[in-house]
Amino acid sequence: MRHIVMLGTSPRTQRSASSVQLPPDFSSAASTVPIYHYNTSDFIIDLRENAQQEPSSSVEQSARSSLKDLLHTRWEEAKSKNAFNYGLNCMYKLLDGHYNLSMQLNVERGELRRKPMRFKNIREPFNHLRWNFTKLHENEILLYLRCEDRPITNDALDRHVIAVNASPLERDHSLIIPTINKCLPQVLTSTAIRIATDMMLLVADDSYNILFNSLLGQASVNHLHLHYLRWPYESDLIYRRFEVLKDSPNVYTIEPPHWICSAFAFQLTSMAEYDSFLRNFTRCVEFLTAQNQAHNVFITRAQPIRTSGPERQEDREGKRPQLVTAYVFPRVNASGAKPPTNFNPAACELAGCLTSYTIRFFESVSEQSAVRIIEEEAQLPSDVFHKLALDFSDILNNRPIGTSHCTHNNHLEDLTSPEIDELRDSFQMFTPHSPNVGSRTGRGRSASDKGLKDYREM
Repeated sequence: MRHIVMLGTSPRTQRSASSVQLPPDFSSAASTVPIYHYNTSDFIIDLRENAQQEPSSSVEQSARSSLKDLLHTRWEEAKSKNAFNYGLNCMYKLLDGHYNLSMQLNVERGELRRKPMRFKNIREPFNHLRWNFTKLHENEILLYLRCEDRPITNDALDRHVIAVNASPLERDHSLIIPTINKCLPQVLTSTAIRIATDMMLLVADDSYNILFNSLLGQASVNHLHLHYLRWPYESDLIYRRFEVLKDSPNVYTIEPPHWICSAFAFQLTSMAEYDSFLRNFTRCVEFLTAQNQAHNVFITRAQPIRTSGPERQEDREGKRPQLVTAYVFPRVNASGAKPPTNFNPAACELAGCLTSYTIRFFESVSEQSAVRIIEEEAQLPSDVFHKLALDFSDILNNRPIGTSHCTHNNHLEDLTSPEIDELRDSFQMFTPHSPNVGSRTGRGRSASDKGLKDYREM
């Protein structure tokens, strides 16, 4: 029998226009879903520093670790009540190569998960007739989130839900559903970004990540949600060297061959930058959405972003800070979430954490073949990413979109005709599609690379 999810019992709730409401005689005692209360003072900016410090009291230590523990306890309870489509039976392997990709084998998810929906636009309206998270059973709701000293939203009726993923990738794999009562489409909002950031700051474990897939970017349900996911291997992206976005010192970019696909990066280095981090992150996804550009988001703990030094630098001694870092991957628009075959490039995959749905592919895959799939199905052409980067720089600096392009064209006016011809020829140089790993990892930069660096250096 399906239970009604408790979303509040005040008279105001009964008058709400929300799609999820309670009958007037519903008793609060009927729901056993806990509310997790937290304060911004509970946030852990640097996970490394937090681990090295002695807590002032056992109470403080318990408060900081309780979200992770509560989620795990509730997840195990849901498992005991058969809330999942299958039991986890996964294998992992690391792929030899330049990017240190990890891969999971999860045959059950490929066979038993709910069939992904197909979409035609990145901004499709919410459809009550299609499956959505208001249809969850109560035993699938893990908890509600509430910030005491800085409310997540101004509407007291809003309910921010953590629910199980019925087809999990790993233990504790859950769904974050912001303002479930408002039935929002799968478009990342400032509220969703705030909740994702808060959760990352509350969980004292660097193996947990938060993911988002837009419509046309492998999202399978058009109801706003993010994934809370544990992954046993670090993404090698956290060790890579980035470039500073033009005129935007707190925004970074990376491109192939330095990583498997292009990305913007944002990092929260102190509580004083909390608001600016949320603002820049939000403006990025809002810009991509306005451009109807599909995107994936991967939020994790990473060492301080570098813009100099070697291409890859691992913190083997474990001394560098571990900071909340968000990677936004603009990607090729897909017509809809494909049925799982080998693997589908989504947020986790673009960060280097792959899932295979067949034993055959899991056993035979190489880094080169995995990168080829990502290139063909997700990777944006470099000129498209460069244009997005220039336009986003204009937005961050309150300039009309296109200003940076005009500046670049003005630089060309200073060149002689032979120099312009040489530059044009360099852009037309043939580069084989899906090169082998050796060619992708070459450190030398061609003339075309230099010509396309305008969005970083101008």
